[in-house]
Amino acid sequence: MKLINDAIDEIGFTPYHLKMFFLNGMGYWTDTQLTYLESSVRTFVNYQFGYKFAVSNEMLAAGLLIGAIFWGFSADLIGRKVAFNLSLLLSAIFTILTGTMGTMASYCIFVFLSCFAAGGNLVLDTCVFLEYLPHKDQWLLTFFAFFWGIGQTIAVLLAYAFLPNNSCSSADHCPSHENRGWRYVYYVNGSIVLVMAILRVTVIRLKETPKFLIANNRDAEAVEVLQGIATKYNRPCSLTLEQLLEIGEIQSNDDFRKHLTFMGIVTLVKHHLTILFANKKVARSTLLLFASWFLLGIAYPLYSSFLPVYLATRGAKISADTTAGVYRDNLISNVTSMAGPLIAGGLLYFFPILGRRGVLCIGGVLAMVLLFGYTQIKTRAQNVALSATSFAAIYIYYAVLYAYTPEVMPSAARGTGNALSIASTRVATCIVPVIAYYSDTSSSVPIWICGAFVGLVGLIALLFPFEPSKTRVV
Repeated sequence: MKLINDAIDEIGFTPYHLKMFFLNGMGYWTDTQLTYLESSVRTFVNYQFGYKFAVSNEMLAAGLLIGAIFWGFSADLIGRKVAFNLSLLLSAIFTILTGTMGTMASYCIFVFLSCFAAGGNLVLDTCVFLEYLPHKDQWLLTFFAFFWGIGQTIAVLLAYAFLPNNSCSSADHCPSHENRGWRYVYYVNGSIVLVMAILRVTVIRLKETPKFLIANNRDAEAVEVLQGIATKYNRPCSLTLEQLLEIGEIQSNDDFRKHLTFMGIVTLVKHHLTILFANKKVARSTLLLFASWFLLGIAYPLYSSFLPVYLATRGAKISADTTAGVYRDNLISNVTSMAGPLIAGGLLYFFPILGRRGVLCIGGVLAMVLLFGYTQIKTRAQNVALSATSFAAIYIYYAVLYAYTPEVMPSAARGTGNALSIASTRVATCIVPVIAYYSDTSSSVPIWICGAFVGLVGLIALLFPFEPSKTRVV
């Protein structure tokens, strides 16, 4: 693995990496776009089909959860390439079809399917990019969260464009022909994801990552990939197959193609899980990451998904008195959130002494303070300002956590570890509608819960045992 890392550093950052940055970022874009899409149309879908509980949100969370586990585990078995190419394409198709559904049951099924397909994006986007990145450029992973801001801004913008004039005002009378706004939102969002999926398979033509190949004793293929990139972009690469063969075979992992039986695959999956708890230090890192992801999975969706409901109940002086006004203010907050990843990347680049853990702590504690202050707003201007800065602060933490997690996972089990981390947050997301339902989203209780959890995960970051900014990942 050291030889592979040295070869990647020797080649340096190339146009291939730049294309990966944007095309992998589209996975982040899709994840948040679908989440905000569902939350923005949920009220009007419930009006039409006569529901009150956020059952569609549960299906969204379940889809993302099962998708993350499925694609993440498969990534460590069969490789990163298949999921990278398929996930966006399937998600786009299912998203467009969701807009055609005529019952709540069929609607929820396709919400689940679109999110199941998209669930592999966040697991693999950082893994794939990280496993090609030179060490000095790993801080770029934090900028992926910038694409979240783009995705959610587009989702809110499209909701603002279609919902106010094409939706029912209540559940008492809501025929389909008067409530087509949510369908338009699905069609347009799905079409955007489809364009990104086509770009993924036509622009980059991803090759399997060298780190996956070498972890599965496919040394010749790993050398071929790196030498191919070096040749194409006229970069040096002194790595040879003979250097790898001299060291011997990897004993801690094996190629799945040698174990094509059910029990053989199960054995490999269990082995990947044991790698995440190989010793006390690794086990501590893994458990603290799972806990952080779980708490964040309650905090962030509770704030973002149910924020429009909270805003709509605050009165004319605090919130907009029209649906369009609510979405407009929410749009401002989401655009501002894109500053979070830029701030996180800037802190890592210009103040390396902070490290990943320091920036995580800053983002979490700052978000807690702003969210607690948010409960005391008195005017609409304060509402928009605190909402916007809270989003930006949360994104400082989110951006670094998504980058940090794959950095500290062992290569042979990186997909599995990343999948379980994100699965932790998906499990928590399934709990969010229950918390929101019983704590009353028209009150400030969910905001207090969110602030407390965000502050807690910021402090937990100081206990993480690894600091990738100082040590090259393997």
